[in-house]
Amino acid sequence: MLAGLLVALLAATPGGDASLEQVAAALRHAPCWHSEFTQRYVPAGFETGASERGTLIVAFPARLRFDYAAPASRVFATDGAIARHVDPLAGSCTAVRLDAGTWGRLPLAAILDPGAARAAFAVAVTGRTMGLTALEPTPELASIEVVVDGNGLPWRVSVIDGSGNRNEFTFTSWKAYSEPAADLFRPALPGAQPCSPDEG
Repeated sequence: MLAGLLVALLAATPGGDASLEQVAAALRHAPCWHSEFTQRYVPAGFETGASERGTLIVAFPARLRFDYAAPASRVFATDGAIARHVDPLAGSCTAVRLDAGTWGRLPLAAILDPGAARAAFAVAVTGRTMGLTALEPTPELASIEVVVDGNGLPWRVSVIDGSGNRNEFTFTSWKAYSEPAADLFRPALPGAQPCSPDEG
């Protein structure tokens, strides 16, 4: 599911407890942030799982892009209104419209919209670890666990589904950049326009 690919990125002031409200404040210091990531899918009952790597770009007001490295190169991105998953190897592009209700339930809301996150999750904080438990769990999303590093930026984010499977993201090498081009968050297949939720 596309929702399973979305991730909560949380930030806090170094040395203090994590806070949803510090997310926007910390990341608003730059128009755009880049990070390298490793994603590890761990099935319920297992300690290890398959890993993938790539780069993340996140920018306000509600934009995010994951570029997965070869051999399974693909892109998942949202411009704040539409989420798209583009797989050039498969020749496929799928799109989902994010209405207010859907947006509030996505893990990404925790980084860009603390109000939406608090409306969708019960939040528990222990030092630099934050636990977000879905108020209305779905098969795709039950809870999120976030660990913030000593610099106040997200280090590890785990998204747990209703069956106990975990998508664990580890982030490194955070760098601030200037305002990105808008079409960066509207990926498309080569030679095509960005797909629409109304297609198919």
